[in-house]
Amino acid sequence: MSRGREVNISPTTRIEGHGRVTILLDDFGNVSDAYFYATEIRGFEFFLRGMEADRLPFIISRICGVCSTAHVMASVKAIENIYHVSITETARKLRELLLMGQIINNHSLVFFFLTLPDFWFSVDEDPSKRNIFQIMKEKPEIGRKAIALRSFGAHILRMLGKREVHVVSVIPGGLIGPLKEVERRRLLEEAQKALEITKEALTLGKDLFDRNWDDFRKAGDYRTHYMALTRDDAIEFYDGQVHVIKPDGGSLLEFNADDYMMNIEEKIYGWTYAKFAYLKILGWPKGIVQVGPTARMNVNSRAGTEIADQELKEFKRRYGSPAYATLLFDYTRLIDLVYACERAKNLLEEKSITRHDTRVKVKPRGGRGVGVVEAPRGTLAHEYVLTRDGRLRSMKLIIPTQVNNAAINMNVKDAAMEFIRYGEVKPGLLNRIEMIIRAYDPCIKCATRSYGSNLTVEIRNLKGELLRTL
Repeated sequence: MSRGREVNISPTTRIEGHGRVTILLDDFGNVSDAYFYATEIRGFEFFLRGMEADRLPFIISRICGVCSTAHVMASVKAIENIYHVSITETARKLRELLLMGQIINNHSLVFFFLTLPDFWFSVDEDPSKRNIFQIMKEKPEIGRKAIALRSFGAHILRMLGKREVHVVSVIPGGLIGPLKEVERRRLLEEAQKALEITKEALTLGKDLFDRNWDDFRKAGDYRTHYMALTRDDAIEFYDGQVHVIKPDGGSLLEFNADDYMMNIEEKIYGWTYAKFAYLKILGWPKGIVQVGPTARMNVNSRAGTEIADQELKEFKRRYGSPAYATLLFDYTRLIDLVYACERAKNLLEEKSITRHDTRVKVKPRGGRGVGVVEAPRGTLAHEYVLTRDGRLRSMKLIIPTQVNNAAINMNVKDAAMEFIRYGEVKPGLLNRIEMIIRAYDPCIKCATRSYGSNLTVEIRNLKGELLRTL
C-alpha cells in the first residue's frame, strides 16, 4: 500500500480473481474518490463465436473455477430455450441438486476461509494474522468441520456432475446419466451430517454478529433495489420468476427469465474491465440493484425448508425487511447454506430421483434464448444467439458481480473517507476495505465483461453520480 496522491491496495485478498482499489486524494490529503476495479480481461464472448452449442456449456464453465456449475446450468437452459426443449422432472431435480452442491461448496469456503477471519479478529489486527490458520490454532475443530462441509458439496458435484469443478454431466436435454441408488444413500447420509455442521456455523456466525454489530453496521447501508429468482415467494435457485423489489420493500417488477435482457442494461466505465448492470426501466443510476444472499432474503418472504424458514423469519425480525447493511451478506450466506443442505437432503430422500429418464432428444436450430439461475453470488443470466446449424453467433452474459459493482464502489469510497483525513491513513484501512469487498464475495473472473478499456483514462466521480439520484 503506497501513500501520496493515490493510495493503492493491490491485490485485494481472499476474493476470486484479480481486483485492485485505488483511492484518490485531493490537495489537502482527503479522499476525492475511490474505486474497486477489475484488472484483467477474459474475452469469452469473442473466442467462443462459431462454437457448436453442444460443446458450449463445457467451455463456458471455464470462465470460473468457483461457480462453474451455475454457468453450465445457465448455458444449457439458454440452449434449451432456443431448441424449445423441456427436460424431465428427474433431470430438473438432479440439476437442482447439483446447484445445491455448488452452494454448499462455495458458501462453506467463503464463510470459513474467506470471511470468518474478518469477524474473529479485530479490524486493526495485522492482516497477516487475519486468516483461518490462526483460527485453527485456537479452535482446530473449526477447520475439520469446514473441510467436512465442503467435502459434502464436492461429493455431490463429483457423483452427479462427474467432476468437482467444471461438471460434464449436464447437457442440452438433461443429464448424461442417472444418480445411482447407492450414491443416493451415501449422499443422504452425508447430508444430515452436513446440516448439523451448517447449523453450528450459523450459531457461530450469529454470535459474532451480535458481538460486533455496532461496528459492522458502520460498514455501509445502501438502500437500493434488490433482485432474485422466486417461486411462490420462496427462495428458488434453478427456475422461477425474476422479482425486483424497491428499496422500501414494495414490488417493482416481476418477469420471466426469458425477458431478463429486456429488463437489465449495462454501463461501461473506462477504468475497469467489469461492467455495471442496472434496471433498464429506471435508467442509470436510479436503476441500481443488488443481487446475492441478502437480496434473496429481501425478495422472498420464506425460504421453503423448515430450518431455513425459521432462520429467515428471525433475520427479518432482527434486521428488517428489506435489510440494508452490507455485512449482512455474510449472515444471509449462512441462511443460504442451511437452505442448500436442507434442500439437498429433501431431494435425496426422494427415491424417484434415481429414475433413468434423465435425457430427452434435442434438435439443433437457430434463434435467441436466455438461461437464468441463482449462482452463489446472485442472479446469473446467459443469452445466446445460434445459427440454424446450432453454432454460436453471439452471446451476452450478465454476472452477479456486475450487478453489485456500483454498491461495492460506494462502500469502498465511504470506508476510505472514514479512514483517511488530511493525508493520514488510520490503522485498519486495508482490513476495513477488504472486509467490505469480501462481504459481496465478488467473482472478478466472471465479471470482466468489457473490452478495450484504458485504465489510465480520467476517472469519473461515480459516487457523486449515484448519490444524487438514489
